[in-house]
Amino acid sequence: MPQPGIPKFLGVLLTIGIVSICVYYISRYLETVYAKRYKKPFFVHFYLNYKKLPSNLVSFLITNAFYNQLDKRRKKYFEHRVMRFLETTKFVGREGLIVDDDKRMQIAIMVIQLTFGMRNYLLEYVETIILYPSSYYSILNKTENNGEFNPRSKALALSWEHFTIGNLHQEDGINLGIHEITHAIHYCSLKSNNISSEIFHDTFLELEKHLSSVELRNKIIDSKILREYAFTDKFEFIAVLVEVFMESPEKLKKQFPDIYTYVSRMLNFKYFKV
Repeated sequence: MPQPGIPKFLGVLLTIGIVSICVYYISRYLETVYAKRYKKPFFVHFYLNYKKLPSNLVSFLITNAFYNQLDKRRKKYFEHRVMRFLETTKFVGREGLIVDDDKRMQIAIMVIQLTFGMRNYLLEYVETIILYPSSYYSILNKTENNGEFNPRSKALALSWEHFTIGNLHQEDGINLGIHEITHAIHYCSLKSNNISSEIFHDTFLELEKHLSSVELRNKIIDSKILREYAFTDKFEFIAVLVEVFMESPEKLKKQFPDIYTYVSRMLNFKYFKV
C-alpha cells in the first residue's frame, strides 16, 4: 500500500527543482543583459566558507605588491582564491626540477591577480602546471619553447628560468607567466559558459573592432609599446597587451587610454591607481 504523502513530497521537490532552474536561467539572462550594458557581473566575490593558507605560505603573500595594496576584506578574498587554486591545480616538475612552495605560490599569486576581477577565477582548462628548469622541446609544437598552453591536456607548461626573468623585469612588457595565463583565460572565454568568460569575449570583440582602424594600428606599431610578437595573430596580440597592461598600466593608459579601458573591462580589473 503506497505511503500517503510521498507523492505530495515528490511533487514539492519537483516544484522546487523547476522553480530553481527557472530562477537560475532568469537571473543568468538578467546578468547577461546587465553585463552588456555595464561591462561587469552582478557581483565578483561571494564565498560560503573562506579558505585560509597554512602559516608557512602566508609569508609569500605579504611580499606581493598587489596583495599589499588591497584592503583587509579583499586580502581575505585573495587568500581564499589562492588556496582554492592550490587545492584544484596539480604542479609537476620536469627534468629534475623540484616544485617547492615558492614556485607554487608565485604561480598561484599571478593567476589570482590576473583573475581577481573575475567571478570565475579558476581556469576551467588548466588542471596541471608543468614546470621545466629552462627552455624545453615541445612535443605539441615541435619547437623549443619557454612556455605553452595546451587546452587538450588542460595543462600550462612554463620554463621556470624565463618565468623568473619576467618577474624580475616588471616594466619591459615581457612576462612569460602573464602571457601564458592570458592564453588560458582567452581560451576559457571561447569555450566556457560563465559571466566572466562572456564579458572577456564580448569586450575583446569590441576591442578588435576598435583596432580595425589602420591609423590606430600604425600608431600602436610606431609607439613600440607592444613587442613585434604581438602582431603574430589576435591571440598573441591580447597576451602581449595584457603583459603591458599589468606591468606598465600608466604608460598604456597615457598613450592609448581607450585600449587600456578595453583591457580593464575584459578582466574587470579596477585595481590600478592610474
